[in-house]
Amino acid sequence: MKEGLNLLPSVAKFQAAKIRLRKRINLGMGIFLGCWVLSAVFIFSWFWLSSYSLKKTESKNTTALNNYGSLATNVVLSKKNKYQAKLVGQVLKERFEYGSSIEKIMNLFSENITLENFEIKDKKQFLLKGSMVNGINISEVEDKVRDINLGLYPDFGLAKLNSVAIGYNSWTFEMEVDLI
Repeated sequence: MKEGLNLLPSVAKFQAAKIRLRKRINLGMGIFLGCWVLSAVFIFSWFWLSSYSLKKTESKNTTALNNYGSLATNVVLSKKNKYQAKLVGQVLKERFEYGSSIEKIMNLFSENITLENFEIKDKKQFLLKGSMVNGINISEVEDKVRDINLGLYPDFGLAKLNSVAIGYNSWTFEMEVDLI
């Protein structure tokens, strides 16, 4: 049989159409609600992932910024230390060393001549007072003065014999010596 003939009463036909329409509406609502829930889940997932990625990137950025800040501080400290070391090096280079100068003065004469006193007149100028037992060694003092003035001693620049005195069994002298 064909569907052309429907023997149901019109109320039943209306109710059947109403039930079909309700099924279609429920199906449409289910599809709409499913799409809405899926899109909400997708949007919240995307928001959560982007938030997580942003936090991770901010953490890396903060770490890199802190490392850069400490590196910048270390660079500044390194430059400051290098500058201070350079200043200390210049001061040490220009500093006059009295210990080595006194040692040079003490080794200037042989053991026949006794240095009784020496005085630092200027940064590199010394006043020496010495004595010897006999007058034979006074020629050694005069030879030292001459040799220093001729440049035979590279550590000394100029020498001048200020005085020579004869005492009872001893000779004393006073001389100035400039160091280079």
